[in-house]
Amino acid sequence: MKEVEVDNIRDYLELISTNKRLKVQENNLNEFVFRGQIADYPLFPKIGRLRAKGDLIATERAMLNEFKRSNPLLVEQQGSLTDWDYLTLGQHFGLPTRLLDWSTNALTALWFAVSGHSTEWLPAGAYAVVWILMPGDEDFDFDQEHVHPFDLPATKIFKPRLIKQRINSQSGVFTLPSTAEILETKYMNESDSYDQKLIKVRIPTGNLADIRNELNTLGVNAFTIFPELEGLCAYLQWRYFE
Repeated sequence: MKEVEVDNIRDYLELISTNKRLKVQENNLNEFVFRGQIADYPLFPKIGRLRAKGDLIATERAMLNEFKRSNPLLVEQQGSLTDWDYLTLGQHFGLPTRLLDWSTNALTALWFAVSGHSTEWLPAGAYAVVWILMPGDEDFDFDQEHVHPFDLPATKIFKPRLIKQRINSQSGVFTLPSTAEILETKYMNESDSYDQKLIKVRIPTGNLADIRNELNTLGVNAFTIFPELEGLCAYLQWRYFE
């Protein structure tokens, strides 16, 4: 896995463009996907980072069933939903799932990396991270209509239906590990299948404020990413307060 440090948007985009050209030369035309993180932690979904009150996989199934049962009035306007759809909804509203958030928009991922810090509390040498995933055809190779999300044999990339505006605004996609990978705590960034497809981009915290300002100039801010009241309020706080 390659690791690169960048301190401005220009170098970040040039890194992406350079690697995209190399992939096109290899006849790989798949979109890159990106994940922004406020710190350097491994690629592993939320459900695997929590301690379940009982067997983890049994808990996961029970929680999904209860989520589906308890909220029909909140989701019925979306029409008929599959378990893929329910996991997508749950992920966006904070339910612990085996989904891991990514975006096809490089600037959206960068915003998530640089916008969650209070820099005065960070230790010297701290940095934010954007993961760049350069997938191959095999990473999308499964039949969503006939495979349950808990039955995938290995980590795959899942493109959700656009059942919420937030998914569309964030250009959201997900990676989804297998049950065995969750139980073994197998980080995606340590997987033989993905090691050579990942670039870890480190962004020193001293550059975060400048990058946030540049992103806002480019039209990327809390309100464009969360086009609801919570996003508007977060954007206005950032705009008018230190």
